[in-house]
Amino acid sequence: MLRLVRHRLRLPRHRGTTAHVCSAYPFQAEAGLGARGVYLGTNVLTGGGGFAYDPFEAYGAGVVTNPNILLAGEPGMGKSAAAKCFIYRSVGVFGRWAAIADPKGEYLPLADALGLTVIKLHPGGTARLNPLDRGPGEGAGVSEEAARRQAAMLTALLGSVLRRDLGPVEDAALGWAVTHLGRQQRDVVTLDDVARLLASPTAEMAERARATPAELARSVEAVTYALGKLLERSLRGMFDGPTTVRLNPTGPGIVLDLSAVHHDPEALTLVMIATTAWLQTVLSAPTGPKRLQVLDEAWSLLGSERTTRYLQACWKLCRSYGVANVAIVHRLSDLRSQADDGTATAKVAMGLLADTQTRVLFRQAPDQVADARQLLGLTATEGRLLWKLSKGRSLWKVAGRTAVVQHVVARGDEQVICDTDSRMVA
Repeated sequence: MLRLVRHRLRLPRHRGTTAHVCSAYPFQAEAGLGARGVYLGTNVLTGGGGFAYDPFEAYGAGVVTNPNILLAGEPGMGKSAAAKCFIYRSVGVFGRWAAIADPKGEYLPLADALGLTVIKLHPGGTARLNPLDRGPGEGAGVSEEAARRQAAMLTALLGSVLRRDLGPVEDAALGWAVTHLGRQQRDVVTLDDVARLLASPTAEMAERARATPAELARSVEAVTYALGKLLERSLRGMFDGPTTVRLNPTGPGIVLDLSAVHHDPEALTLVMIATTAWLQTVLSAPTGPKRLQVLDEAWSLLGSERTTRYLQACWKLCRSYGVANVAIVHRLSDLRSQADDGTATAKVAMGLLADTQTRVLFRQAPDQVADARQLLGLTATEGRLLWKLSKGRSLWKVAGRTAVVQHVVARGDEQVICDTDSRMVA
């Protein structure tokens, strides 16, 4: 009779530091990003350890090479709540200065809680912003670099109105007009000044165009009429003169309430371009705290190559200005600027993504996973996780590091500022 004998494999117990163990069990002993930053929730990859992040701290530590942030996720998955908690804690604890472009009027409770200045923009209103304002650090006149930025903004703005790229003469005439107005040492240059100059070009501008002033005026008539939409028609009173808003230099920041034009996608795109241009002048102050620029509904600036290029130009100024840009979108396909792969627009969007090393991804629909893997370089495991994330949980990709964070909303003020369902559940 045979008798079976079971032999058990016995191995000596091994002990190691977390630095060594995390290489063998990366999803059980993830090192995390450290504690220097705003507390946001728990990292499930570290066994429930706290997760903190601040773009400026990460930049200073060499974790990222730019402080810009992208948040993407389906509605109702906690994307807005995470953004508001991040802003609330960054301003309240770290003393950051926040500028928020708010297309839906969602950030007004946050403004009340932090004491942010609220500027409500609407056609025919009393608040007016001049997108051609000079920055607080600039002297009289307009520098060559400032003139270039203003011309780029006008090109994106008017190209959106015309729904086409500007012709060579139109593009050149805009640049000549901005340069001429800057040479006049004016304290304030407005869109109305540009429109008047294009309607009656100077002899110097006509000579450079190899035409008479009347011929040059006729060749740029379409641009002049496009400016009329901002000055006289659907957006009148918002950007057609000197800025009427006075900011508190010692305050915590501003919220630009754009909800009056949220229902009109075309108008929203124009307002977002002009608003972003004005914010750039505010954010270019040479002194003061680190700043956050938050662009909700950023898809409105990703619909064409010209607007995407303009947004990318703004993104590249982040280190010079000490600004962390935060773009909030619903779908990762928004980053393709509604363009086919391989087109110039898609390549510009990819360049914008390269300038955004911190990506916070809430749940995406299954048909978005392929885009996410291709655009963000996600692994197969991360791609499968993306459409299974529960409410309030997100996948963080910070340069080459990964975290899965369960965001925490504190009781009290944070519950109030994060509540976007009151109309649905009241």
